[in-house]
Amino acid sequence: MSLRQLLFVSVFCLVVTSPVQADQGINDRLLIHEMRSLASSICSNVLVFYNQNGSPFVEQNRQSYQQSLVKLEGLSSQLNRPIITEHVRTLVASVDDTSELPQSGAALRATAPGFTLWLLPVVESHYQLQSDLDALYKATEPNADGKADVGLHTLSQRLSELMVGYQVAAFSRLGAEQWVMAEEAVIEHDQEVLALFERLTVDHPDISPAVERSHRYYTFTRPLLLNQTGNWAPNAVERFLALALGELNHLSVE
Repeated sequence: MSLRQLLFVSVFCLVVTSPVQADQGINDRLLIHEMRSLASSICSNVLVFYNQNGSPFVEQNRQSYQQSLVKLEGLSSQLNRPIITEHVRTLVASVDDTSELPQSGAALRATAPGFTLWLLPVVESHYQLQSDLDALYKATEPNADGKADVGLHTLSQRLSELMVGYQVAAFSRLGAEQWVMAEEAVIEHDQEVLALFERLTVDHPDISPAVERSHRYYTFTRPLLLNQTGNWAPNAVERFLALALGELNHLSVE
């Protein structure tokens, strides 16, 4: 049994034996949101790992997307939706195919391959999976606009979209122009993010310290997100948005 298979079995056992803590609709919503976050993290980290506009081949980024893939497969088995399972398999296969790429700066200089042959399918399969997960999430969304978890999930999703959008834009000659966020969309997302941070802090003071920490991470990253003119910093954007997302996603499952 391969290391990936062993990790998958371990994660799957943890997932399926977890006690039920709420009704099925809430469980599904949390599960779907976690899968959305993992998919965005995987796509972002793969692009960061190979992006020569930043600091490529950082082993921590590779470990991050490999671990997230294993967890995503386990959650997909728990969700048990055939179309989602198929999209997850496609994403896993597209990431596995990137092993054909050089895995170090020295190997890259020796071969100078065409990155889009392997990386574009990662972006495509990520967006296909996200689209279906978004539709499922909306179908389970409660009629309670003021609920903290709804606001946290929305804020987390907007940050994830900004993160992936930035990594796609920052990767030269990727061939994924259709998924590059327009400047107007970036600004709209930014304004929604700022409004959500403020609303959560005011309406839910019990979680405001963690929300404020997430806000600080976003504030550090925000000038880079709003000034996508070629001075790319993919590693910094991924690192600080991942920290911001970590705070929010931890709150949403407490």
